[in-house]
Amino acid sequence: GAPASSSPPPAPAPQPALVETSVSTTYYVVRGTTTAAIFSAIDANGLVEKSGQRAVGVTSAEWKLTSGDVDVRAVPCVFPSLKVVLHLGVTLPRHEAPEVLPPDLRSRWESFVARVAAHEQRHVDIYLEGAKAMKARLEATRTAVSCADLEKAIDGAWRAQQAEIERAQAEFHAADETTARSERESLEARLADARARLEPADAEIRRVDTELAELRRQVDAGRADLVAQQNALAGRRGALAAEYNRLVADANGLVDALNWARW
Repeated sequence: GAPASSSPPPAPAPQPALVETSVSTTYYVVRGTTTAAIFSAIDANGLVEKSGQRAVGVTSAEWKLTSGDVDVRAVPCVFPSLKVVLHLGVTLPRHEAPEVLPPDLRSRWESFVARVAAHEQRHVDIYLEGAKAMKARLEATRTAVSCADLEKAIDGAWRAQQAEIERAQAEFHAADETTARSERESLEARLADARARLEPADAEIRRVDTELAELRRQVDAGRADLVAQQNALAGRRGALAAEYNRLVADANGLVDALNWARW
């Protein structure tokens, strides 16, 4: 009889691609009980982005792609199973003793670390969304006539999705930096306004002090009729000083807000 033909084995049915993700968070210690000391500690013990830029928080990603055994004789070539493994590592600042911070500083610190954590969480979300998109891309490239072509297609899909994820991360960074810059510019404008109002207030206090000193001299010389005028001017001087102190406090608060808005 005729010899049996050795036809290639049937290709196995591809299984859905699997995605396995994990996120771990670590902290670096921040010390200090003043704004300057806290940021000095962050500068000394903080982090650096891949770009070399200093950072307060960082999210790093480790990717791995594994596949089940491939029967290279099967036509078409099929990768029966693919698994995407993504591990994300988030690093955030943590104050060693927040309970010892003055109330206003503790409030600023808590708002600051919440903002840093929210920023890094958005990076995490972009990676996790990207991992889902990676699964869809890989499932669309599961068969090819030859295994070499299939490997090339899978590699192309992997690289394309990685590039897409990095582009989304860069876009988020740019948008976030634009928002932060806008906030800083607004604070700087308010600070410039507060400082501009301080100068005339200071000049007016000095003018009133000169006038008050002259009135006191005349009262001391026996001009009892000027006592009421002197008291009225002293009251005005007190009101000016209170307004000046309020402006100084506003300016100092804006300087502090600017220090916390630099990240």
